[in-house]
Amino acid sequence: MWIIYALLVHLLLLGSIFVIYFRSPVIEGLQPQKNLKAEPPADRLVLIVTDGLRAESFFANKCNHVPHLREIFMKEGIVGISRTRVPTESRPGHIALIAGLYEDPSAVTKGWKENPIEFDTVFNRSDQTYAWGAQDVLHIFEKLADSGRPMHFDAYNHDLDFSGQHKTFKQDEWVFDRVRLLLQRKQKELQNAKRVVFFLHLLGLDTAGHVHKPGTPLFLENLKFTERGVWEIYKLFEEIFPDQRTAYLLTSDHGMTDSGSHGSGAQHETETPFMLWGAGVAERTYTGINFEVNDKGLELPLRQLEQAQLTPLMSALIGLPPPMNNFGILPYGFMSAGDRYEAMAAHSNALQLLAQYVSLQEQHNRGLFAPLLNSFNKLTSKLMDSYISSTVEELQLKEFEKSLTNSETIMQLALEGIDYYHGYYCNALLICTTATFLGWIFYLYRLLTQEAAPKKVASTVNNHASGIIFGLCVAAVLLIGFLVAQRVPLSVSFYLLLPLPVWMLALWQATDNNSSAVDARAYAQPAVARQAQASVAQLLLLIACAELLVFTFIERRLISLCFFAFACYSNWRTFKLNTAEFYLWFLLVIALACFPVLPPSVGYQNCYLLLAGIVLLLLRAFLSSERRSYRMHTKWCNSLILVNTAVCVYLHSHQIAVPLPLKIVSWLYLVYAFVSIQLSKETVLEARLAQICYNLGALYTLMCTSYESLFVQLLTMELAMALTAQRAHKEPLQHQQDSLQSSLRIAFTLLLYTFFSLFGSGNIASISSFDPNIARCFLSHFAPFVIMSLVLLKLVLPIVINLSIVYTHSEYARQQERQIFICLLIICDIMGLNFLFLVRNTGSWLEIGSSISHFVIMEVTTLVMLVLAYASKILLRLANCDHVLSKLH
Repeated sequence: MWIIYALLVHLLLLGSIFVIYFRSPVIEGLQPQKNLKAEPPADRLVLIVTDGLRAESFFANKCNHVPHLREIFMKEGIVGISRTRVPTESRPGHIALIAGLYEDPSAVTKGWKENPIEFDTVFNRSDQTYAWGAQDVLHIFEKLADSGRPMHFDAYNHDLDFSGQHKTFKQDEWVFDRVRLLLQRKQKELQNAKRVVFFLHLLGLDTAGHVHKPGTPLFLENLKFTERGVWEIYKLFEEIFPDQRTAYLLTSDHGMTDSGSHGSGAQHETETPFMLWGAGVAERTYTGINFEVNDKGLELPLRQLEQAQLTPLMSALIGLPPPMNNFGILPYGFMSAGDRYEAMAAHSNALQLLAQYVSLQEQHNRGLFAPLLNSFNKLTSKLMDSYISSTVEELQLKEFEKSLTNSETIMQLALEGIDYYHGYYCNALLICTTATFLGWIFYLYRLLTQEAAPKKVASTVNNHASGIIFGLCVAAVLLIGFLVAQRVPLSVSFYLLLPLPVWMLALWQATDNNSSAVDARAYAQPAVARQAQASVAQLLLLIACAELLVFTFIERRLISLCFFAFACYSNWRTFKLNTAEFYLWFLLVIALACFPVLPPSVGYQNCYLLLAGIVLLLLRAFLSSERRSYRMHTKWCNSLILVNTAVCVYLHSHQIAVPLPLKIVSWLYLVYAFVSIQLSKETVLEARLAQICYNLGALYTLMCTSYESLFVQLLTMELAMALTAQRAHKEPLQHQQDSLQSSLRIAFTLLLYTFFSLFGSGNIASISSFDPNIARCFLSHFAPFVIMSLVLLKLVLPIVINLSIVYTHSEYARQQERQIFICLLIICDIMGLNFLFLVRNTGSWLEIGSSISHFVIMEVTTLVMLVLAYASKILLRLANCDHVLSKLH
């Protein structure tokens, strides 16, 4: 049952981070503010989102890549940088722009496709909305309640091609053509309409960035086409609507790294350009930061704001209140509609934010114990009433500057109060989650006591444990009563209560004298403690490596030091010095330690290094002592698939579409790689391992773009050599006498080599950043879920190979699997506890997003290794399905 408990507890611990840091920001039951009573400066808004365009690409080379747009902002309008938040993906970026709301994390339960809780948008507030673009973006807003307002969406299901055969700007061309068609067909009707929003979603640059990478000639070709198309659409709008009552905003949902990825918080991913011009837009004012516009040295001011601030700005330009769930603050000095209008727009923004704050405050005050608990004292009901009355008076007295200042102050306080109540139970949840971690670690410690002290201690232990359990039951009843009376949300209540059942589970065995021998020896020292004790130096080295492993998530290159130190300490004495075998092993260790220093392979393509990996794989296969065990179909299929890989890489690198037969062969080999291993009648472990390394190594190479295959081949060679030497050096009796050291060493080996296989060729801390080119042998169209499935398969293949090597070369690992995995879980949970406290909710969004990602990845890694261990045993025929199921009990 311990494996079931491990899976359940780690899934719950994984969920805890979402409750603590990712609670839904959407507040329900709000009422929209009224439209601004004054005449707005614009009747229509044209929002143009160039998906995936980073600020650097826009401003590079003195804006020479966007000459037509430069022509516009040199004459009028405001240009600058908009900063996005993590995750820098299309869905959260568009929601931040159009709703002023940072992504609702509960959308993960809907696969990021549906909105679990409906939210308000600029589209909902407008009188009419026309939108064109990709289906997966427009679908976000299409199903939101529209309050009866007409909302017209025209989308295409983009089957994006990244083979280089087709031009990526064709998607933008589709949008431009549809806009022209609408304006020609509804010209007279639209000329009389007010509060109209036109939304153009241009996906071409995002596709070009993924396929060709930013800054390349083909990317710049798409950029020039798109910016000229925007200029032509602008001229068309001015021709159709000559009343000078149209406002325009061009921006991007997120940026992109040099490798063509996005999702994390790097500067290229979070900095996007924005360009605002047309009706109601202020003239350029000096901001302290300038940038060169052209080769003549002309400088213009560069404005900066948060992405969500564009939402209330767009609303104000056409006389709308901000969306009900907006968190953006209206930027000052961006409109030329007059001081009175700007003050009124800021007041509407403040009222909208106060409505959210008041809703959270009332929800908190409904609890029975609210008067006894802390509350947000900076923004009281008296202060809010005073602000509302004083603003009305200031507008009447034409004290607009004072009104703007007061509105900005109250908006900052409202946002601070919203954050306060959203995170009200954060500290309590952190304490309870820590208690859950400690209770679970204690339970794992108890599992190591199976062969401990005699039963005569059981009676005293049982009485003591029973008293603690009774106390926990009383505490649970009292805590449940408090949570119900205070009306604490169910998700928060669950995690506040979670430590109690976990600790009860840890203590429960001590109260059952008859259930098993394990239960009667609950609090005794582990059996391994009665055996040879690890030296202080060994324990300190283990702790140092574990802590160093934690920080490899922050600095990838540190894992080189960790790997080198652990490899040398574990294996230095197992090899005979001054032998060819020793020097070969040592050269492998040095070579492997250099890989994490290289650029991550994500988005980095090198055909020569990939070819070196293919050659090494073939040499290992045909020079192996087990080569005679290969079936003829194994030799031919694996050799042909490596040739297929080389051909696909060559065609793709020369912008030639990969033929369909080659893709079919790749998919067939994916199935063959696993089925042929499972159907093999070979019973010798070394022979089965050779086939696993050959098949899975070839499959891994099929998805490589650079040095990953070479790295994994060298890593598996080093691990096999080290374990073979250890097996020859240490007798089985020594393993039994040194059980704790052996279990901890193998557990740490599994964890270290797992992380090293990931960090050595990329960065696990940014799983969302992936290169679609890894699927170039399988498909040529951008299918996110298929590509992500291949990414995950690519990540786990080295782990399966490493686990298979350990099971083959270590008899102790096969015999003491339970003890090793308990040690592994303890190490992982100590690391997880580290990451829980390394999570940050202040500082840059890169630091916040990365720290949370580290915790999530650590918890997932633990679960994945439990599953993959049994997958490796099945491939080795060390366990059949029935045996695996029996191991769960």
